[in-house]
Amino acid sequence: EEVRNIKDVAVLNNHATFTPYEPGSIFKAFTMAAGIESGKITPQTMYVDKGVEEIDNFKIRNSDKLAHGSQSMIKALEKSLNTATIFVQRLVGRESFREYVMRFGFGERTGIELPSETKGTIASLDKRGQIFAATASFGQGITTTPLQLVAAYAALANNGTLMKPYIVQEVIQEGV
Repeated sequence: EEVRNIKDVAVLNNHATFTPYEPGSIFKAFTMAAGIESGKITPQTMYVDKGVEEIDNFKIRNSDKLAHGSQSMIKALEKSLNTATIFVQRLVGRESFREYVMRFGFGERTGIELPSETKGTIASLDKRGQIFAATASFGQGITTTPLQLVAAYAALANNGTLMKPYIVQEVIQEGV
């Protein structure tokens, strides 16, 4: 009875697995992880933040529109500087960066046992031009589902091992 009265079936979708979105700055941790894993940076690596990067005739600024000068990767991540992740992505290289993004599970379904899981897209990383990898380094121009993002963050906490998420119906402990 209630289902027949639904005007928009989208309310039945599980947004954790079905609705992809641009993650934005929360993606920066994966760019930094790629830089560290590839040996191109350490948390103490310094760079000079000029506040803006010009790439393929586009100007990319930090969200605060400021230049912060000499910054460590730790401080750059704390301040969420777009120019820092562009710096790291360039050091890692376009192809290698794309591989790291894929290894974190982005652009693929997690395989969880729920219906209608979408995979998000990292197709922009296949396009020509440096702008696409640059914007992806801070989570724009790519999409992910909330579940993919949680799984990728779990991989950061799990020494880089990406695990398939599962739905647990019950936990049974003997003697309890």
